[in-house]
Amino acid sequence: MRMKSKFLVALVFTAVVVLAGGDAAKTRELLAQLQPSSPLAERARACQQLAIVGTTDAVPALAALLGDAQLGHYAREALEAMAAPESDAALRAALLRLEGPPLIGAINSLGARGDTAAVPALATIAAAADESSAGAALQALARIGTPDALAPVRAALGKNPVAAEALLVPADRLRAKGRDAEAVELFDEVRASRAAGALMPATRGAILARGAAGVPLLVETLRSRDAALRSVALQAMRELPGESVTSALVAELDRLPAEVQPAVLAALVDRGGPTVVTAVEKRAVAGDDAALTALGRIGRASSVPLLLRALPTSETAQRSLVLIPVREADPLVLGALATATDRTTRGKLIAVLGARGVAAATPELLKLAQGVDAETRRAALRALAATTQPRDLPALIGLSAASEDDATRTLADRAIYSAAMKIPEPGRRVDPLLAAVRAAKTPAERAALFRPLGAVVRAVGGSSAALATVRESTRDSDGVVRAAAVRCLADWPDATPAMELLVLARTETEPTRGLALAGAVRLATNVAAGRDKAVLDALDLLTSANALVASDAERLMIVSAFGNLRRVEALRLLEPYLQHEAVKTEAALAVVQIAPALLGGANAAAVRSTLEQIAATERDADVRARAAGLLKGGAPTKKAGKKKQ
Repeated sequence: MRMKSKFLVALVFTAVVVLAGGDAAKTRELLAQLQPSSPLAERARACQQLAIVGTTDAVPALAALLGDAQLGHYAREALEAMAAPESDAALRAALLRLEGPPLIGAINSLGARGDTAAVPALATIAAAADESSAGAALQALARIGTPDALAPVRAALGKNPVAAEALLVPADRLRAKGRDAEAVELFDEVRASRAAGALMPATRGAILARGAAGVPLLVETLRSRDAALRSVALQAMRELPGESVTSALVAELDRLPAEVQPAVLAALVDRGGPTVVTAVEKRAVAGDDAALTALGRIGRASSVPLLLRALPTSETAQRSLVLIPVREADPLVLGALATATDRTTRGKLIAVLGARGVAAATPELLKLAQGVDAETRRAALRALAATTQPRDLPALIGLSAASEDDATRTLADRAIYSAAMKIPEPGRRVDPLLAAVRAAKTPAERAALFRPLGAVVRAVGGSSAALATVRESTRDSDGVVRAAAVRCLADWPDATPAMELLVLARTETEPTRGLALAGAVRLATNVAAGRDKAVLDALDLLTSANALVASDAERLMIVSAFGNLRRVEALRLLEPYLQHEAVKTEAALAVVQIAPALLGGANAAAVRSTLEQIAATERDADVRARAAGLLKGGAPTKKAGKKKQ
């Protein structure tokens, strides 16, 4: 707070000094520092300070430095910042003796200060042969901006390219002040010069400064063969205000070159308004693709039938029906679906309803999802994922159970998941699915429910009720139901069922046995890697799982899991796999992963021995090099808090 207060005091002091015309005592002190005997850095800082607190007493000393190669820039900035008219006089006088960059700097400062008394001298320099100083003088005169100052700049049009760019400054300033007629005169002169760097901004300025009267020039520019000029016109179209402008441009649309019309239509759409919508609808009737696209942004209720008529043959119409921002679109699209006879059109209408999330379409979509046409059924199920509500879950569950192929069942499951996730209380989202599992009349129906149930459990977490229901089903007399329940347990979001999955891996037959083993290993690996904070002895579970592996795929799985255990027991379990041809490289990689945590402990010798074996025999060059690197690095220093092995 003390530093902040000091800053505020300094700020107030500076403001007072500036308003008072400077600080005489401080100026004397700084002038003493400007003496040639002072260090260069000190003299530069003195100039910077004088820009803030200097009085007119500092002007002669600063003026004397304007030609200095090292300090001239600092001196000029100080003079430019000082409000005293003596600064103007000093800078004007310097024009007669400076040359090169110092002269250009003085010219720029006079332009920045708007010194009208400098106009004659600047006009003389502007007519000189030196291009750099002449260009700077033209820019300074344009910044001063009085009629006398602008006269030599206007006279230089067509002779010096800087003149055209310089005149844009006062022209823009005049337009900002509402002096449009004067601005138009300058913009038109610049346009007439055809100066490459100024033609585009001058054209834009000329159009905007004319207001509604700029439409003819705008249209003329839109007809230009120059793509850059047309781009400027399109920009100006979006900036020029007024509904009368919009109407005039709409009236010209069809008369413009065909290749320009889509871009002009897009600019009109950005302007908006009822006149534009009417014009767009007229073009949409003729099948214009750009117009059909535009209706997706600015369409109204009357636009929907036009899009529906174009829908059978136009993907653009379908996209616009999805996007069109009118509520009337929903019932109109739904009504069209009820009468559609063509399969392709019906599919598009269904997709539109789904993309718009039209809840009122759900009953019709449920009906179509039970129809005889497979393509329509799948389209309806895809849309139902967006339109359904929790109250529709019983019907969706029935659809899933009745599905005859896996692809259709997957779509039904997505719709079930979507509806369940719309239940406000996360803890209750599995309840309808659990009730359906208990009420299922056939094993196939019960088995099918575990897929969406598992998806919801993974999204919201496993509840005790959900776990109990799935566990009970792992003991079902039907093998298909058991397999579905085991798969659900294997994908559980936490490690709670890990031990139960291991038991199932001992008792079940294939493929359920493999599902249970993979699930147990996955859950234990999550604990070992720190992704799951469950209280579970991952080493014990993985050791038991290791005794059950029966294929190379399962060996790869268990070896990868051991790589997450930073314990010497995992090293010992991996050693036999170093001799197994199918998994030896993966086993060596797992050893390399856990070795750094063990090299500093009591088992360092055993770890080094295993690493030496890998470094000598492993066929994978990268793993071999990593093992050798660990050996070369030696045992790391044991860090505080490291777990004892």
